[in-house]
Amino acid sequence: MRHVTSMTMVLLMAGLLMGTAACDQKADQSRTIFTVEGMHCDACSTSIVTTLVKVNGVEEAAADHEKGTAEATYRPRTVEADTLRAEIEKLGYTVLGMETEAFDG
Repeated sequence: MRHVTSMTMVLLMAGLLMGTAACDQKADQSRTIFTVEGMHCDACSTSIVTTLVKVNGVEEAAADHEKGTAEATYRPRTVEADTLRAEIEKLGYTVLGMETEAFDG
């Protein structure tokens, strides 16, 4: 009986440790909305979208030159929002701000 109790405690502790490790993992997907300065036309928006979707880990991208925003949905285990910001800025635009939301997709 004592062996069963010890085994139960070991399994319980293992489960708790696995649960804690799972909490430290990143969400499956993130969505970041970038406030972008310098987009003036549809070609600007298209340029940003084309660049973002080529980045490994990006699932979807959109840009709106009239609103001055770009948006990317991506796998945060593969790519980070700062990397996407850098890609936008390489095109000559200025990223003024970023808002990121993580979720399980």
